[in-house]
Amino acid sequence: MKKSGSKFAVISIIVTTVLSTLIGGYATLAARSADLAQIDQSLKKVVTRVNAFPSEAISAAILTIEDESLDLTLSLVTQEGDETIINESHLIYPGITDLALVRKGLAGAFTTAKPTEFRFQSASIAGGDYLVIASSLDKLNENFISNLKNLGIFTAGADALAIFFSIYFLRRHNRGLDAQALQRMQRFLGDASHELRTPLTVIKGYNEMLSKGQFTQVSDQARAFSRVSSEIERMESLIHDLLLLAELGESKPVNFAEVDFDELVKAHLNDFQVLNTSRTVTTAIPDDCLVQGSRDHLSRLIQNCLSNILRHTPSDAPVSVSLRNIGKRAELRIEDGGPGLPDSAYGSEIKFMNRFDPSRSRESGGSGLGLSIIAAIVQEHSGELELSKSQLGGLAVTIRIPN
Repeated sequence: MKKSGSKFAVISIIVTTVLSTLIGGYATLAARSADLAQIDQSLKKVVTRVNAFPSEAISAAILTIEDESLDLTLSLVTQEGDETIINESHLIYPGITDLALVRKGLAGAFTTAKPTEFRFQSASIAGGDYLVIASSLDKLNENFISNLKNLGIFTAGADALAIFFSIYFLRRHNRGLDAQALQRMQRFLGDASHELRTPLTVIKGYNEMLSKGQFTQVSDQARAFSRVSSEIERMESLIHDLLLLAELGESKPVNFAEVDFDELVKAHLNDFQVLNTSRTVTTAIPDDCLVQGSRDHLSRLIQNCLSNILRHTPSDAPVSVSLRNIGKRAELRIEDGGPGLPDSAYGSEIKFMNRFDPSRSRESGGSGLGLSIIAAIVQEHSGELELSKSQLGGLAVTIRIPN
């Protein structure tokens, strides 16, 4: 058993290291790509102005650099290969005498590293000559090196946290976690890694295309960065839910207090109705329905139930919410008129750290952990959770919490 626990700890540390390195690495490369895109945009501004005024190409280039306050070097290269500096910048410009290299810059921004690394773009002008617009990459490289150092610190911190949590979970395991519970945990970590790997793959793909200059249009670059940003937000949502599940799974006692459950349900329903005017929402919420529990966690429970309806049902699907006192328990029932779950899902037990719900598509948004979080909060409050078919045609979630 100890050998299996040690193996689990090593795997957890390796997974944490790989994920933190990938996430931080792609974020670092994305930041570098963004800085490079800004440089390319500056170069393109000058080239666009030159092409718009071919008869006054040099004047147009100089005015653009001055008007936009661009830190760019401007030079004139004749068709014989002679070069004259027209405007200087912070770049220690070594010059370009190779006409083949100058013509290469006509297609778009290009980086050369001999003898000094810089970024440039060319524009042909009247008489067969060329204008070369160049930018220094010193600041970009400094930021990149700084981000790499920060990545190293972040990875070391993530490893330390992985070791801490591994020791923590192993101690719990040694206090009586059976083999079946350990198997569920390992399966959960595998699913979490898979869910994180998907947005990381998207980020990697867009980053490679951006770094190779495959997106030459500013609009295409903007869409790529927007896609990367949305995937990062998705990872943040997943990590936030994972941390909440970890918090709910801790054995430390929670300070429960008396919570006005009906007031909490009404507040969330009011927000839901304001934001979903196309839905028919039927409610039956009495007053003075009190329970013992955590107000924050119960609020998250109600929020997750309503968020699942938003994600997985049509915008005009009806909703019914009822609350009542049954003996020493408060029963909350939330029903919708959506597609519901597969027949095999009804009546099955949703346990803490269970697998992601396979019947809900990740394209609909969220982390896929909604039901797991609901189940964990209900378990924390010594309550009951039941999934059944709704009379409205979709899913009915019934939650019973002790008063």
